Amino acid sequence: MSPISLKMRIFLFLYSTQNLVGCALAIGGLGLFFADVITEWWLPIVAGLYAVGWLAVPGDKELELKVRSEATQSNLTDSIEELIENSKSRLPHEALDRLQQIRNLVVELAPRLFSGNVAMSYAISLTNAVTRDLPETVKNYLRLPTAFATLHTVDGGKTCKQLLLEQLDLLSGQLSAIAQNVYKDDADALVVNGKFLQEKFHSVSFVS
Repeated sequence: MSPISLKMRIFLFLYSTQNLVGCALAIGGLGLFFADVITEWWLPIVAGLYAVGWLAVPGDKELELKVRSEATQSNLTDSIEELIENSKSRLPHEALDRLQQIRNLVVELAPRLFSGNVAMSYAISLTNAVTRDLPETVKNYLRLPTAFATLHTVDGGKTCKQLLLEQLDLLSGQLSAIAQNVYKDDADALVVNGKFLQEKFHSVSFVS
């Protein structure tokens, strides 16, 4: 996942339950000092109260994971949109259509995959496809002169343009397979939950 910026880390710290509870206890310690309840060693006592509050509360991991998740989803979408923008002038329109289809699939899948409710292997496969395989495929094509890529046959009588479209179709198929697996898992979970509810709330007859 992408690293969290320093600014966001500061906000996460300031708004964390640990910091808020620690500050509340420290303010209570300052109140005792100003009320002359404690006069000596007040600063270590206030610092100690803050530490007690910090240690007594579990860390806000869900918030940090949410920020990381949103950053990753945004990065994936931005990555493919940047790829389209930077390569659209040299790619055939058929390839651009496939890239747009892949982009739409990524936008649909990413929030589901990084929700924490599906197998992480799906998220890893999506990330690798978008950030590694797809850019490499397009980059290899863009190295070639347009006329050569369109007219010259290189492998099995196919042009580089045809090979590019085939490879984009393979990537699109991979992402579609991920989507089908995710939706199948969701459907299976729905079926299991339905059976559980039927067993839990089915009417019981006490008269034979």
